[in-house]
Amino acid sequence: MTLFWRLLAISLLVVAVAVGVTALTIGRVADVIFADLMMKFHIETEGLRRLFTASLARSLLVTSVIAGGVGVLLSAVLVRAVTQPVRTMRDLARRIAGGDYAARAEVRGAAELVSLAASLNRMAASLQRLEGLRKDLVANVAHELRTPLTNLRGYLEAVREGVTPPSPETIGMLHEEVMRLVRLVDALHDLSRLDALLPQLHRAPVDVGALAERLVALRRPEFAARRIAVRLTAPATRVHADADLLAQALSNLLDNALKFTPPAGEVAVDVGRDGGAVRLAVSNSGEGIPPADLPFIFERFYRGEKSRSRASGGAGIGLAIVQEVARAHGGQTGAASRDSRTTVWFTVPD
Repeated sequence: MTLFWRLLAISLLVVAVAVGVTALTIGRVADVIFADLMMKFHIETEGLRRLFTASLARSLLVTSVIAGGVGVLLSAVLVRAVTQPVRTMRDLARRIAGGDYAARAEVRGAAELVSLAASLNRMAASLQRLEGLRKDLVANVAHELRTPLTNLRGYLEAVREGVTPPSPETIGMLHEEVMRLVRLVDALHDLSRLDALLPQLHRAPVDVGALAERLVALRRPEFAARRIAVRLTAPATRVHADADLLAQALSNLLDNALKFTPPAGEVAVDVGRDGGAVRLAVSNSGEGIPPADLPFIFERFYRGEKSRSRASGGAGIGLAIVQEVARAHGGQTGAASRDSRTTVWFTVPD
């Protein structure tokens, strides 16, 4: 039995009980009043009482039928008004289950129905976003794999057929393409590991200043090899967060600065308070990021013409990981690039 018929049956039962109780009460009260009146005026009551009772019964029957009909009609209208949105949301849930993530419920009616519709819409929006990310991921991974694999295939076929000699230069180019594939696989591994860790953050008190000092100290030899000066401003700043994820996000910012800072350039790492959050920022000198690319640099696999060139070896995942870490902690990310200096930052609320 559907919800409509169950609610209608309950409504009819309530109407029937109400009409029955009302009829019995009126009949009993009217009978007593009539008997009292007859006795008060010394009138023979037996025949008149039977006549009155029959007339009252007919009146109550007609009234009960009319009241019952009106009650049934109103109950059907009210029950349909309640069940129609439920049926609509049931159909919506079926469409979403079938892959139509663009479907949305109309948010109106009772507070409970509005809350249910809003929850379904949020679920559909989340699934639509996840589906878009999945499709983008497949397309981007396929695109990233195609170029190095095509190059490897072309050079290997040329070497096999004797068109190109297996010279050290050729071996070096093949090694470069293999390393591009290795970097892509490593980035995908980091991304999958991050997706597994985000739902279960291990929050604990973290001195972000000490964390930044440790990471910069570990990376100084790499910066020194390119004659890049590193300036660190990291006072003791404590926050309740996942230390491993913060370290990974800051390491990715340092990687980014190392890739795009020219030799003899400068990198600055700044840790400080920003309202009710801790802000970690890494800035570097260099060519900078075009304004058209700035809004998209945190997207997965995004490459700008200059900021994400393949020559640098980036897979377009490092800053996406930074953004996911910030979001998991309830923080934000941002970037600015002007006057030959680029700054990328993220925040972690206290």
